[in-house]
Amino acid sequence: MFPPKQLWVVIPAKPLREGKSRLASALSAEARRELTRHFIQRTLAVVLSVTELAGVVVVSRDGEILALAEVAGAQVLPETGSGMLATVAEEWGLNRAVGQAASFVGSKGGDGLLFLPTDLPLLAADDIRALAAAWAGREKCAVLAASQDGGTNALLLSPPDAIAPAFGVGSFARHLRLADERGLAVALVESEGLAWDVDTPEEYRRMAGIPE
Repeated sequence: MFPPKQLWVVIPAKPLREGKSRLASALSAEARRELTRHFIQRTLAVVLSVTELAGVVVVSRDGEILALAEVAGAQVLPETGSGMLATVAEEWGLNRAVGQAASFVGSKGGDGLLFLPTDLPLLAADDIRALAAAWAGREKCAVLAASQDGGTNALLLSPPDAIAPAFGVGSFARHLRLADERGLAVALVESEGLAWDVDTPEEYRRMAGIPE
């Protein structure tokens, strides 16, 4: 059951030319660009099929991605700040983008913000509904879904700025700690659609059905 509150989904997206850099040993630059585009379009299609949402916003500094999102029916938020490519900077940039979106969602009267990455090939509308259902009945809370490597593949915060986003290696445990420190109710959601992302050549081969 969807809670009778305003839930916004936030989808941060790096520029197409920078997407899936960890797959460089398996895919050409053009193939990575097209894979990134496919992931974004698929994620938007799944999320926008959930009509109970108050809104969907894509945060990016790539004009092509923002145009694609607008055509799909999402709202867009040009990412502020400079683009940096080092791993630490990428993680900091993601946290900044989610924080920027939290301010935007709050300004729209949103009660909750749900972060989703773009590289969840098995994501389904029911996964989003399960996250929202775990929020039902809670005013101040964090609902999380872990990735297979200890990261965070979904983070629902109510209110939208309940904690500062802390994505990066080991972020699932870090988000749990931050939620505990703020006295938030915490709920965990597990599903294959939320757990499995595509970051490494091995994960890409599994998705594509290519033998090891």
